[in-house]
Amino acid sequence: TQVGLRRTVALKMIAGFRVGPKQLARFRVEAEAVAHLQHPHIVQIHEVGEVDGHSFFSMEYVEGGTLAHRLAAGPLPSGTAAELVEVLARAIHHAHARGIVHRDLKPANILLARVESRNVETVGSRSSDFTTLRLDDLRPKVTDFGLAKRLGVETDHTATGEVIGTPAYMAPEQAQGSTRAVGPACDIYALGAILYEALTGRPPFRAGSVLETLRQVIADEPAAPRRVRSGVPRDLEAICLKCLEKNPARRYATAEALATDLRRFLTGAPVAARRSSLPGRMLKWVRRRPVRAAAVLLVLVAGAAGSGRGYVQREQRRARAVEVAPQAREILHRHCYECHGANPTKIDRKFHVLDRASLLDANRKNVVPGHPDLSRLIQRIEDGSMPPEEEDDLPRVSEMELAILKEWIAGGAPPFPEEDPNAPVAPVVPRSELAAQVKAIFRSNCFECHQKTKPESGLKILNHDLLVRVRKVVVPGRPEVSELYELLVADGERVMPPLTHPRMPAEEIDAVRRWIEAGAPPFPRTRPKDK
Repeated sequence: TQVGLRRTVALKMIAGFRVGPKQLARFRVEAEAVAHLQHPHIVQIHEVGEVDGHSFFSMEYVEGGTLAHRLAAGPLPSGTAAELVEVLARAIHHAHARGIVHRDLKPANILLARVESRNVETVGSRSSDFTTLRLDDLRPKVTDFGLAKRLGVETDHTATGEVIGTPAYMAPEQAQGSTRAVGPACDIYALGAILYEALTGRPPFRAGSVLETLRQVIADEPAAPRRVRSGVPRDLEAICLKCLEKNPARRYATAEALATDLRRFLTGAPVAARRSSLPGRMLKWVRRRPVRAAAVLLVLVAGAAGSGRGYVQREQRRARAVEVAPQAREILHRHCYECHGANPTKIDRKFHVLDRASLLDANRKNVVPGHPDLSRLIQRIEDGSMPPEEEDDLPRVSEMELAILKEWIAGGAPPFPEEDPNAPVAPVVPRSELAAQVKAIFRSNCFECHQKTKPESGLKILNHDLLVRVRKVVVPGRPEVSELYELLVADGERVMPPLTHPRMPAEEIDAVRRWIEAGAPPFPRTRPKDK
């Protein structure tokens, strides 16, 4: 108990004298990660310190048991499971937006805080059976960030090839020990595994040994939840299986997108996730039963096999295009609608970016279904003319956003779904306040020399794409090898700003460093649209 504040806290420390550097590093990572996060569904940290040479931190005390304890009593009702994972997904999105990936999400790391209720026994009672409490009486909170990863920050406490996480809930890229490939998508997979267990009473994979479980995670497809428990709704099954895709690119783009789809399910609206098509299920069957698949393939003639492969690929592209259509619409609305559609009386080049007839006009070829390389929309984004290059305050289309637009066109540019005002599509690239701060720093200190009208060395300082992808003077995640940062901290004659100008304050240089470490997120719009 913290006497001065009269509150009960949980204390975490490393006991013993044989503590290795890896344990200390992970302990510090957890303290640093949680200290950066302030969210009602994440366990809060109160104090970090050291006593008699032992590091410790105190954090919020949560009484109510763990989700693992609750699930030991059996699966949850479908609606309750969806509400639970929606809450967890929004908490994890909060962490991702601040550059933190948990990497070890599982029911045992979800604490259930008591909510004051007339039906719940008073705090401190030791006779409560947490498995009998309703989730309405409990608030889930994410804990144990000991394996958390700061995006864009190099750490040495995880070796390449080391398997990090809990096998039954880890993503395939984690199970393969690919630490560089581990990002927000692995947490989305884990949320899907938690949803799977909440719906069926067991995780998607659990074998007799750790090695066999890892093999299943990497190579096998999970049994559909409805096959394990017949009462699972089809839409909720589709959401769950989308989270558990082997390919990270086929999972939800963000944890917030997962939460939004769960909210659609709970309100009875159509969900974005779709049950796998017949060709998709056939491909997964092939992965699960390679020997049988090989025997079947031997029966097929070469021509039929070739035709079948082409059909499967076309179906995959079409299904992916339908899946990303809401995101494609959001990207075009955010980047292009201001000039191409917002004002019906003044539409630039008479091109309405959200009007299907205007997009697919065969004469203008703005979008050529099935051929992103022939589509003028893609060509103009890639050559920097859309959004207009002279508009420095307009954010550029990121590589991730461009890839989504290409997938949408490659799959036939299917119609955009109607927009649901109660469940707007989350941006693929969330707004970064740190990026906005760095943009203001560059405008104040560097824009005089490095602007469109007279860019020194061809470096337009507010053109994010030019900095990161074309000139590569900024290497996301690595300020120490980024030429731009080296010029900011240099002492010689070749410095930035030049010696004839005041040096950039240390706190502003540090902001640039943190921006690069965080992956150099794109510059957002920093002025009102009507200016």
